[in-house]
Amino acid sequence: MSAEIPSAPLAHRVGLDASAEQVAVAMAEIWQGLDAALSPVVGPRGVDALGQRSLHLVSQRHPWLAAVQSRGTAVFDQELLWPLLAQHSSEEAAAVGNGFLTTFHGLLCGLIGPSLTERLLRDVWGSASQPHEPPTAQDPKP
Repeated sequence: MSAEIPSAPLAHRVGLDASAEQVAVAMAEIWQGLDAALSPVVGPRGVDALGQRSLHLVSQRHPWLAAVQSRGTAVFDQELLWPLLAQHSSEEAAAVGNGFLTTFHGLLCGLIGPSLTERLLRDVWGSASQPHEPPTAQDPKP
C-alpha cells in the first residue's frame, strides 16, 4: 500500500470552484488535523518544521509566500498564512494549498515512509486520497 495523495487534495474538501476564503478555511482545518495526527509521532516542533519546509518549497513557485517566512521564526505561522491565502484569487489559493499539501505529504513520506504516512494521515485526508465516485449498485450499502 503506498501513501498517495491526489494532485488536487483540496478538491474533495472544497470543490473545484471554491473561493479563496473557502480554501483558506479548509487549509486551516487540514492543518489542525495534520498537527493532531503527527504531533504525538514527530512532536509539535517536527510538525512545524515540516510546515516551514513545505512553505519554503512552495514559495519558490509563489514568491508572495516569502512574507510569511520573513518573520524569522522557526514556528509555522498559520495565523498569518491562511488569511494571506484568502486575499489571493481562488485559483492561486488552490494552487498554493494543493502545492503545500502535496509537498508536506512528500516530505513526511521521506521522513517516516509511505506506509506509516498513510496510516497516520488516513483520518486527515479522509476520502480525499481516493477519487470521489458515487456508489454503484454493486457497492454494499453502509
